[in-house]
Amino acid sequence: MIRSLQLVCSECGRQFTAEGKLHYRDNYLEKSLGDTDFICPDCIEAWQKKWQIKNAFYKEADYVLTVTIELEDGSIYENMDCTPIDETESVVTGEDIPPEAQRKLYEFYAVWDKKRKANCLKKCFFNDEFMRTTFTCETIGGEKFENIAFRFNPRGEMETERPVPDYIREQIISAYKIYETQNKLD
Repeated sequence: MIRSLQLVCSECGRQFTAEGKLHYRDNYLEKSLGDTDFICPDCIEAWQKKWQIKNAFYKEADYVLTVTIELEDGSIYENMDCTPIDETESVVTGEDIPPEAQRKLYEFYAVWDKKRKANCLKKCFFNDEFMRTTFTCETIGGEKFENIAFRFNPRGEMETERPVPDYIREQIISAYKIYETQNKLD
């Protein structure tokens, strides 16, 4: 049996005809074609124009990555959960975003991720001598600290013979705890 279906845009409510592509919103609960939310070409074009990304700011807390997106029209979407997908170089959020905008988000993500990882330790070595412990380390970004003596004062705070940034100090403390645990097991 041949049936017909009027195409009515679920965004603007106007009837339209398909022009090469038929756009619709995924809804896995739909049981029939008549329940499908179709979207007309004009609304798709407006949606794509809206999602012109001016800037994106990423933040990670408690293993949750969020992004705040600033669009060219001044709109701001704050703290949206997101997932970067390296294989497609795109970022997926809970909001419907055109593929071009997802790729633009990935460009901002790649810059943020590189900067975030630049301060992480790539290498770290400890040297125990009589009454002197030193570390030599290098970050992913290429920053090097060589043969720096350190100790823990009576309050349990780390002191170094030469100043080191806090982000290095924190990682050295964690790495040294692991180093001491390994030495106790040997």
